[in-house]
Amino acid sequence: MSLADDLLKQPTAVEAEHRARTEYDGQTGGYLQTGPLAEPPASHVELLKQFGYDPDEVQIVGAPRISRWQTYDERWLSAYRFQIAPRTASAAGLEELIASIRDREPHRPAESAGDGVFVYQAGDMQFGKIDGYSVEGSVNRYFQSVDRALAELKGRQSRDRIGAVHLAFVGDCIENGGVSQGGALAWRQSLTVTEQVRLWRRTLLETVKAFAPLADEVAVSVIGGNHDDATRVPVRTRADDNWATEGAIAVADALAENTAAYGHVRVQVPPKDQGYMTVRVGESVFTLLHGHQFRKGKADAWWASQAYHQGNPAGADFLLHGHYHETGIQQSAARTIICSPTFDGGSAWYRDKTGAESRQGALIYTTRGREFENLSLV
Repeated sequence: MSLADDLLKQPTAVEAEHRARTEYDGQTGGYLQTGPLAEPPASHVELLKQFGYDPDEVQIVGAPRISRWQTYDERWLSAYRFQIAPRTASAAGLEELIASIRDREPHRPAESAGDGVFVYQAGDMQFGKIDGYSVEGSVNRYFQSVDRALAELKGRQSRDRIGAVHLAFVGDCIENGGVSQGGALAWRQSLTVTEQVRLWRRTLLETVKAFAPLADEVAVSVIGGNHDDATRVPVRTRADDNWATEGAIAVADALAENTAAYGHVRVQVPPKDQGYMTVRVGESVFTLLHGHQFRKGKADAWWASQAYHQGNPAGADFLLHGHYHETGIQQSAARTIICSPTFDGGSAWYRDKTGAESRQGALIYTTRGREFENLSLV
């Protein structure tokens, strides 16, 4: 080797060949690497089957790592590397929920009745996010909020003639950093997606169990946010395909095992391929959505467009949303828009950029038809 060669040498990488291959230990997980593809894989299920995996036992988690290159004839090809992990058995999770409610005592009629609806509106818990006071802090803050709401409900029941309770969850119930922002936030979470969903599911169940004895009508409304999406890149599925509503459906299945105790509780999620819903609780009509469907301050424009095209939100008295991590009220004589704050521990990125931090908590208030009163942050 000449002196020039020595001075020009470089630590050339050992290229990772773009050949289809996979490794999986059957317990903690592994990966699969596609060969050169002109188009992204159309289906995670078909992709798993191509590599010999049973989609009922193995799942793709997070966003893929994508390599792109141009061939000699100027065609662009891509190879995709997906992380895979054992699929959490949904049946086992459901059995766990069922076991926790099967021995519950039958519901006794509530002492108070009337046309008032007590609303507990919560969103943007983003369980699994590392910012702020971590998962434990978010969970503790959430249940402190529930305890305060329960105390308020008991105090208001006779005074406000409350006949129904509406537990309204407006999305971003888990962090799911592998999906949000194209996977850019995957590192900034302390729980796996399955752990995040498990935490959300159990949190929802405990909330229902706490409120159920206090009213003869309890509506549990859950919609998904952008963080809750089951998958987005490279495969975008239906608007209702999200972990927030899946957790709610599991809770509904469990509650159905003890109708004596929970027959007065109804869980409701949006219809297929729809990210919002309009529901009646008591004499009030609510439209719920997360809020990523419109820009900040433009909820009324979204609502007006829905009404113009004769969508169900045209008949709503209240539009409930989250997404913007701060309390917001916009009201006219006949309609009210309510944006709930957040439960996550803040955003280090946003704090560095602006210095701002959000106030955590949920909102409680009473509705009576279109009327709205006694708003508190708990």
